[in-house]
Order: sequence, then C-alpha cells, then structure tokens
Amino acid sequence: MIKRSGRTRNTEYHQVLILSVLMFCLVLVSVFSLFIGVEPLDVRNLFRPDTHDNEILLISRVPRTVTLVLTGAGLAICGVIIQQLAQNKFISPTTTGTLDAAKLGILFGLLLFSQSGLLPKLVFGVFFCFSLTALFTFSIAHFVKRNTVLIPIFGVMYGYTLNALANVIGVHFNMVQNMESWMIGNFSKTLKGQYEVIYILIPLFVICYLYANRFTIVGLGKDFTANMGVNYPVVISVGLILTSIMVSTTMLTVGSIPFIDLVIPNLVSLIHGDNLRQNLPYTACYGAITLVVCDIIGRTIIFPYEIPGSMIVGSLGALVFLFILIKRGR
Repeated sequence: MIKRSGRTRNTEYHQVLILSVLMFCLVLVSVFSLFIGVEPLDVRNLFRPDTHDNEILLISRVPRTVTLVLTGAGLAICGVIIQQLAQNKFISPTTTGTLDAAKLGILFGLLLFSQSGLLPKLVFGVFFCFSLTALFTFSIAHFVKRNTVLIPIFGVMYGYTLNALANVIGVHFNMVQNMESWMIGNFSKTLKGQYEVIYILIPLFVICYLYANRFTIVGLGKDFTANMGVNYPVVISVGLILTSIMVSTTMLTVGSIPFIDLVIPNLVSLIHGDNLRQNLPYTACYGAITLVVCDIIGRTIIFPYEIPGSMIVGSLGALVFLFILIKRGR
C-alpha cells in the first residue's frame, strides 16, 4: 500500500479549498443576479405557488442566471481545450474565427430550415465551427506558429472575413437586421421555453473532464502522443467537436460573447499552472463568475436600462488580454 506524503495531502487540501471558495463565490453572485431587475422580488413570496414574484423568478431570472453560468463555464472550457490541442495560448474561439464560423453556419440553417426548430441550426453551426476552426488552427496558424503574438491578429482577420461573408449573404436575403439582433450577446431575452438547449453543455463538461488527460498528451505533440498509444486524430476530432457544439449552442442561445474563452484559460494558467485535468473545474468557475459579474454590471450601471453583457465582457476582456500579451511577451 502506497502512502501519500504530507505535501501531497496539503496540495489536495489546498485545491479543494480553492475550489470551494470559487463555488461559494459563484453561488453568491448567482443569487445576487436573481434579485436584480426592474421588478423587485419579495423573498417571502418566492416559495409560494402562483405568486407574481414566483412567476418572475421561474420565467425570467432563473433561466437567465442558469444560462449565464453555463455559457461562461462552457466558453472558458472551449478556450482551454483549443489552446491545448493547438499548443498555443493565444488560440481560442475568439481568435480563430470560431464565433463567426458559428454565425455563418446558423445563418445557413436559418435560410434552409427557417420553419424548423433549433436542431437544424445547431447542426449547421457545429459543422461550420468544426471545419472552419480546424482550417485555421491546423493550417493557417501553422505558418505563424513561431510568433505567437501574430496568432490573434491573423485570427481576427480570419474572423472578419467569415463575418463579412455572412453579412453579404444576409444582405442578399434581407436578413441582416434579424441576424445582427441575435448575434449580440444579450441575456435579457433568455426566458423559460427559449433557453433549455443550453443544458446540452452539462454532459459535454463531463466528457471534457474525462478526456482531459488525453488532451494533455496531445498537447505534447504528435510523436509523443503516438509513443503513448493515444490516437492523435481521434482526440483532436473529439476536442474540436466538443468545442464546436458548445460554441454553437451558446451562439444559438445568447449570441456572441468575446474574450471569455481567451482570457480565462490564460489567467487560470498563470495562477494555477498548466495541469488541464486539475484546472478544468477552476476554469469553469472563473468563466461562470466572470460572465455573471459582467452581466450584473451591465444591468446596474445605467439601471433600470441595461447594457448587453457582451459589451462589458469585450471591454474588460480587451484590457486583460493586452496585459496577458505583455506578460507572455516577456
């Protein structure tokens, strides 16, 4: 029987303590989010059936908060997986055109299956995400791999090209206004009966955790992966499919949310190291907390009016990303 050293036990205790603190902070900001809105809620009426406060809570506030938590966690996990697969800290759905690829795919789904439900749009979004992200990550980005700072520059250019193509198609079919309205990352329209597709992310989180060690091995290179007996193409495909489904689901539910997928994995790496399996819970918690807090800021800064959460995330994320660029550049 192998006994664990005192240092190992202390490390595990430290990890559990940090995760517990993060979970407590997530619950705290989530509860706070439930009570923010133009219509005030009376705690005494929340647990009584058929009351106005109870209806507001179940129809609007709970769906919005659940969507915020799952979207923030999902996008952050997408970022860390793509960075691991591509062996580059500056690759993410924000800097590889993945968000714009999902937009293009969902647009085709709207054009071809306008009278259908969410499933055809989700399928098109996943297909375009998978193919166009793979194109950038494993071909275009390869040419500038030695200079990692150029990756986000080329990625933004690639994303704008896809976005321009989507706008041309939207103009031709007179869908630009409709397309841009759901592209803005806005959680105000997240209501009961319209957000449930976001629950797809929960089983995907579990699969990501189970594959975490394989993603780590793949991140060490193709030759090392082959020596370890891990099927490199299969793991790459699984990672891209998982991230494509998560990005397309969040895009279809709330629109485009930038920088969460890029900034959070880098911050977690700077704080907690590069152990992917160990860091996945941290990454999910940091992503969820960040998005909930940004949404709270957007709802309170000009109350009773509201600024879309994506604008708050984009503004703060750009500043943090600049800090990361400078720090990594050293």
